[in-house]
Amino acid sequence: MLHLMWITAIINNLRLLFRLRRYKHHKIELDKIENRDKKIKHLVGITFYKEPLELLFDTLDSLANQPNAREKISVFGGMEAGTPDKEELEKTLKAKYTSQFERFYITVHPKGLPGDIPGKCSNLNYAARMAVKYLKEDRAYNFKSVEVLVTTGDVDNIFGDRYFDALEEDYWKLSPDQRYNTVWQSPLFYCMNIDKSPFFVRNIGLLRAFFMMGYLIPWNINTMSVFSLTLKLYQDGEFTHPGYQMEDIIALIRWMCVTGKRCIIRPIPVATLSGPTSGSNYFQEFYEWARQIRRWTIGAAEVFHYFAIKSKVLPFYVTITWALRFISYYGVILCMASTYSIIAPFVTTALLKAVGQVPVKGLVVPNEATFNWILLGFLGLQYLWFFFVCLINRLAEPIFPKKIKDETGIIRKIFHFLMMWPTMTAYCCVEVAAFLEVTIRGKAVCSHSASKKDGLVVKKGGQSVHPTSDLNPDRFDV
Repeated sequence: MLHLMWITAIINNLRLLFRLRRYKHHKIELDKIENRDKKIKHLVGITFYKEPLELLFDTLDSLANQPNAREKISVFGGMEAGTPDKEELEKTLKAKYTSQFERFYITVHPKGLPGDIPGKCSNLNYAARMAVKYLKEDRAYNFKSVEVLVTTGDVDNIFGDRYFDALEEDYWKLSPDQRYNTVWQSPLFYCMNIDKSPFFVRNIGLLRAFFMMGYLIPWNINTMSVFSLTLKLYQDGEFTHPGYQMEDIIALIRWMCVTGKRCIIRPIPVATLSGPTSGSNYFQEFYEWARQIRRWTIGAAEVFHYFAIKSKVLPFYVTITWALRFISYYGVILCMASTYSIIAPFVTTALLKAVGQVPVKGLVVPNEATFNWILLGFLGLQYLWFFFVCLINRLAEPIFPKKIKDETGIIRKIFHFLMMWPTMTAYCCVEVAAFLEVTIRGKAVCSHSASKKDGLVVKKGGQSVHPTSDLNPDRFDV
C-alpha cells in the first residue's frame, strides 16, 4: 500500500511537472479573454520579524518585477512590534517600494491583542485587516468596481515571473461559484542555497517539493506558504485565525466551513522558490531542521483538532474524504512510512511464524528464503522512489525564477541520495516525538517559533549580506 502511494505521488508530480515546463512557453493574453466583467487587482501580504533584509528585498523585487505591478498589485508588509529598528526598516522599505506598486503599506502588529499568539497567523490577520481597511477608505482605489484577489507569501519566497498573470488567466476559466470555492497554489521548490546545505536539509527540501506536487495539491489537503483566493472568501473566512500557528494548513478548513462545501486547490503552473531551514553552522542547521519538523508536526496536529471540532458543518463525504487524505499524508507518509518500511521485512516472517503461517511452500513463493528476499526487495524499492524525487526536482530547474540551480557536486549528490532513507527515518522519529508531546501537553506546545533565515542570504564577494539590524540601504547591493 505504501509503495502504491509513492507511485501515485510520482504520477502526480510528472503530470504537474509537464504542465509547468509547457507553460513556460505559453503566451498569456489577458486582453483577449472574453466576458471579463471586472478588472482584477491583487493584494499581496508578506509578514516578517527578524529575517535578513536581503531576503525581503528579493521577495519584494520578485513582486515588483511582475507585469503591470504598478497598475494592479498592492502589497502590505506586516511587521511585529518587536522587530528591531522597525521605524528605520519601514522608512527604508517605503522609500524603495512605494513607487513600484499601486499601493504599498507597512503595518505593525501590536503585542497582547486578545486571542493572539505570536507568529505569522496573528501578524497576517492584523496586517490583512488593516490593508483592506486602507483600500476601502481610499477613494482613488475605486474598491467596489474591481475584483480583488488576495495572495499570501513568506519572507523567503521568490514569486514566479508571471505568477499573477497566470492566476488571472485561470481565474477567468471558472464560473463565479467555482471562483469562490477555489484556492490557487503555486508549486514550491525549496532550493534557495540548497547546494550549500547539509544532506538532511537538502533531502527534506527535495522531498517537500515532491510531496507538495504529489499529495498536498492533487489530494486537496492544504495550502502551503504561497497561495491566492478571492477577497470575498478571505473576508468571509475572517482572514486568518490569530490563535493558531499554521495559517496555511488551517486555511482550507476555515474556508470549507464558510462555504459549507469542498474547496478546490488549483495549481498555478508557475514555480515559486522557497528557502529550506537554515543555520549559521552545522549544529545550528540540525537544530533548526529538527525544531521546524517539530513545529510543523505540532501545527498539523493542532489543525486536525480544529477540523474535528468544525467538521460538523461540512457534508459527511467532505469530512471523511479530507480526514482520510490528511491522515494518510501526515500520519502515514510523514510519520510512519519510513520506519515501517525498515521494520516490516524483519518482523513479518517472525509474526507469521508466531501464528503458524510460515510461507515455506507455495506456487509464487516456494520457500521462506525467497519470501525474505522479496521483503528485502520491497525495502530496496524505496530508493527507486527517492531517485524520482531527485529527478523531478532536477527536471524542474529550467522553470525556476532567477535561473537558480542546485549546483551540488556529484559526489555530494550520491552521498545525499544514500542518506535519503536515514533522513526520512529521522524525520519520522521527530514527528512521533512531536505527536507524543502535543498529546501530553496539549495547547501549551502550540506556539510559532520563527525559522532562522540567515543561511539563505546569497553570498556576495565571499561575505554574507548584513542582517536586518543594519538598515542602511546603501550597504546592500540590490
